[in-house]
Amino acid sequence: MKPIIALAIFLSYSIASNAQVSGKHMGSTGVGGDLSIQNNDGKMIPIGAQADTKGSPLLLEQWVSGTVNLKNGIKFNDSALNYSLFEDKLYFKRDNQFFIVAGIISDFYLAADEENKSKGLFHFVSGYPVTTTTNENTFFQLLADGGKYQLLKWQHKKIREAYNYGGVNETEYVSQEAYYVFEKAAHKMWSLGNKTNVQQIKNTLSVDESIWKAYLDKHNTNSKGESAMVELISVLNN
Repeated sequence: MKPIIALAIFLSYSIASNAQVSGKHMGSTGVGGDLSIQNNDGKMIPIGAQADTKGSPLLLEQWVSGTVNLKNGIKFNDSALNYSLFEDKLYFKRDNQFFIVAGIISDFYLAADEENKSKGLFHFVSGYPVTTTTNENTFFQLLADGGKYQLLKWQHKKIREAYNYGGVNETEYVSQEAYYVFEKAAHKMWSLGNKTNVQQIKNTLSVDESIWKAYLDKHNTNSKGESAMVELISVLNN
């Protein structure tokens, strides 16, 4: 079967499976505002955004190309995908209408938009052990991978209300994030907290002092940011 035909069949299945969200779309940008669509009965169905709420529920400012892998083995590419961090759901866009991707997703890739060009592809994976804030269906961004460990980033957005005395109360989307190491052999999730800190990886995994010294010989002990964490995980995997 040709890829374009397979994609058309899959999208038809997706739309049919989400028939309750077919109809007129009430927003066009995919960011901010009243991002909802109207079903055939005229009922408004939100897709993760609320009117007058500042910010966006989505991962990216723009709809981008990407690849989706379903657990049943189906794989497809699309040119207009975005991930709702508010709902933990992947959407595709057709003629300014938004649809949830049907089927159980194993993992997906999203191209970086203009704002995140330096980060390259975003790779999200599900199926990890349950933690205090996540379950087996939660998607994590895969930052580093190897034979022993994976470095994972959990991201979420919630709505926070700001109370203004004598004024109108406002709501805004605020981001939450946390980092984890997945140990493959033990099938275990290690929580690293919400700070980008290589020392936290060292302490959590009880890294051998000889390995830690070898890492410090080539890296600044005060290294911050995700790139430093990725480098340490690479060292541990090697």
